[in-house]
Formats: sequence, C-alpha cells, structure tokens
Amino acid sequence: MKNSNALIIIAKYPEAGAVKTRLNGSMRDDDILRLYTHLLEQTILNLRQIPGVDTYIAYMPGTAKIYFSRFLTGLVPLSPDDLGANMSHSFEVIFGKGHRKAVLVGADIPGLSASIVLNAFDLLSDNDLVFGPAEDGGYYLVGMSKLIREVFENVTWSSEQTLRESLEQAGKSGYTAGYTKKLRDIDTIEDVKKAGFAV
Repeated sequence: MKNSNALIIIAKYPEAGAVKTRLNGSMRDDDILRLYTHLLEQTILNLRQIPGVDTYIAYMPGTAKIYFSRFLTGLVPLSPDDLGANMSHSFEVIFGKGHRKAVLVGADIPGLSASIVLNAFDLLSDNDLVFGPAEDGGYYLVGMSKLIREVFENVTWSSEQTLRESLEQAGKSGYTAGYTKKLRDIDTIEDVKKAGFAV
C-alpha cells in the first residue's frame, strides 16, 4: 500500500564538470566528483527507507535512469529546466500518484537526517509549507500538502535571498510556513572545510 507521505531527493547524475560547479577552481575536478558522489549516495542510503515514507529520486538528466535505478526508490525524470521548474514538476508528479504530503530535499547536506524529514511531515499538519533553512540564505528542504507553485516562481536560486523570496511568494497567497533546523549545504570551498571534508 502506498504511504501518504513521500520524500523526494533531487539529484544530478555524478559527472565531472556538471556538479558542484561553484567549487570549480578551488578543488580538482575528480575530487569535486568524488565529494558529490559521496554526498549523493549517503543522502539516498540514509533516507530511502524511512518508516511510513515512500522515497523517490527526482533526477537529471533524464538519461541517467540506469544509474539511479540501483538505489531501489521511485524515480522521477527531470528536464534541463531551472531548479524552480524542476521542483514544481517533482511535486506535481508525486501528488499525482496520490501522496498527501511531500517533502523535497537536496543531495548535498551532510547533516540531513531521517528525524529532520519526519519533523517536516509533522509540521505540515499545522502549516501549508515547511522549509529547511540553509545557512547561506537558501533552503535544503521544502514540503507541502498540495502543489503551491508560487514558491518556485520569480525566485533567485542559489542566492542569499532564495528563502526570503520563496516566503514572500507564499505570503502573497496567505500560506503559512513552518521550519526545520538550519543546516549547512555544500556549495563553496569554505562549506567543504567546515563540514570536515579533506581538500
């Protein structure tokens, strides 16, 4: 039987030069690829079997199905659209499958745990939206009980304004938001060092 809660892990296929591009010039290409692959696989392995939650990987490019199939989760292929369009599409697909609550996370957050994901689902019982704030002003997690496209529109992605702009979009329609704990994602060489990875 399908669970009412669904987790979406949004991920890129590990390919040199195509992942963690903000680290280009700070680390060697093969080291960046090794770091991203580690973060991706650890995230999936840690989160794919949360009790009461069906897990999906929303992946790009769409030709990477064979690679992601080995993780034994549901799969949602994505197009080369911008991040907001891909997140919106992911939620649309998952709600179309009959899930009642959905939480989407990135694949580059070392501190992300099953307990944080479960807390996000709990927060959706009293809020229209839930966000997991990142220390850089963005967010590593977003959840909702129905597709709220507005939070993905007219937003500057990968900036210190990302969360604020999504909240402004939600506020215009009167949606309420809850928050999980603030975490650090891995975007810059400073993030890599603070997370304790060798560089």
